[in-house]
Amino acid sequence: MDTVKKTREPIRAPDPEGDRRLMELVAANDSNAQNTLAHRLLPRVRRATRALLRDRSEADDATQLCLLEVLRSAKSFRGAGSIEAWSDRIVIRTTLRQAKRKRSQEQRIDGAAEPDALCGGKAADAALTAADLPRDLREYLGVLTEERREALVLRHVLGHSVAEIAEMTEVSPNTVKDRLVTARQEIRRMVRRDHVTHPRAERRTA
Repeated sequence: MDTVKKTREPIRAPDPEGDRRLMELVAANDSNAQNTLAHRLLPRVRRATRALLRDRSEADDATQLCLLEVLRSAKSFRGAGSIEAWSDRIVIRTTLRQAKRKRSQEQRIDGAAEPDALCGGKAADAALTAADLPRDLREYLGVLTEERREALVLRHVLGHSVAEIAEMTEVSPNTVKDRLVTARQEIRRMVRRDHVTHPRAERRTA
């Protein structure tokens, strides 16, 4: 799964006490603390929303919604891990919820919305590169269930370990592993099928 293009983030030394104090101020609606937190998380949040949403403008809207939700949820931060790890799950849930809401609206408008049109990032199996895929990788990711897509994004876009994902999603590590393995298998099957039905090379020469 090394086709993900990761944006380099500044290496931050652990500061549990400083993080707790920052979040206490955010929860108390301190504007300086809120600005500090938003600035700190913005690149990471944007990377996640663009990995989940196909349309760039939708991803930018989702980024703003996610940051607002993180600020509103500041009281729930317990300091057990980093602010980044705590915020990641809020970001994933908020983005998927927003995407689901938008699809529902589109279905009400024309009754023919694209099925589960999610995922703008690149998270395929290591054996697959973007050039090898018959279709845009976002289309393959969009077919996965929410749980499997969430696991892939947390693992291969945001770089969390299986143990961290298990803790964040409140399931066992074996469940996380199963979701990741099953998601990769689904993508492989779709890619093999599409190589037969509409290879990328044929599309390029058409």
